[in-house]
Amino acid sequence: MNQIDEIKKCCTSIEDNIEHFENTLKKIVNKDKNFLTPDLNKFLFTNPKRLRPRFVFLFARVLNCNSSLVYNIALALELIHSASLIHDDILDFEDTRRNNLTFYKKYGSRLAVLEGDYLLSLANVELAKTNNKILNIFSLRIKKTILGEILQNENLNKILDYDNYIKKTFNKTGNLFMAGLEALFEVCDIDFEIQNNLFEFLKNYSIAFQIKNDIDNFNKNKSDFKNGNYTLPMIYFEKDKKKTDFDECLKKAQNEVLKYKNTALDYLSKIQNQNINPVINLSEITLRS
Repeated sequence: MNQIDEIKKCCTSIEDNIEHFENTLKKIVNKDKNFLTPDLNKFLFTNPKRLRPRFVFLFARVLNCNSSLVYNIALALELIHSASLIHDDILDFEDTRRNNLTFYKKYGSRLAVLEGDYLLSLANVELAKTNNKILNIFSLRIKKTILGEILQNENLNKILDYDNYIKKTFNKTGNLFMAGLEALFEVCDIDFEIQNNLFEFLKNYSIAFQIKNDIDNFNKNKSDFKNGNYTLPMIYFEKDKKKTDFDECLKKAQNEVLKYKNTALDYLSKIQNQNINPVINLSEITLRS
């Protein structure tokens, strides 16, 4: 069983939510058809994990939240994430994404920028259906994400210390995860303890998730390193005066994934709610080495 099948299996409790989400997303992106639409559909619907929307729907179950705005939050989150991937492919000179040519590779940076911006405009339409507090949450989290990307580019070809690497790592990935959760807090009745535990879970999960992605990138094509972005394995290697075997540096980075993963799961274990189990299972599957 591949990872996507495992994800679907562990999230059967939200299967109806995901089906409705997929149908709505297809309607949204196919409303204004143009010559880029077929490739946009390939990009959005070729075996997607839908990790961020799944967390939104699972968190809504934990919080016993039935607001119709949950769908708008999930749609906005996925559209922003997808836009960021299209823009990232330009910045990283990526040729493929989800086994398809990237918009950057097929159409060049100008049209790729426009297509990413188009998805952002669709996200804004969904956010406009919510309220000012949710719109403000997303705006601030997007701003922090972009500032994190700017900081990363400012530090290209530089070896960051551990703390600054973790800060950059959270900014790159954690802010969008947090936008969905914080938006739910605005439409759900919750107590402070559950709110704090979910917040701390997602903060640690997102750091573990990005470190794992950095490791996977190094094992796959080393595009981060080639572009001057030194991630944790390279940071460990360059900081090691003895220049030990690089496999040891990869292992140290993998231990960091495990550390943040365990911390994240510790916070989930404090939530006495039967709906928390799929969240735990999804975390385990997506952070597996």
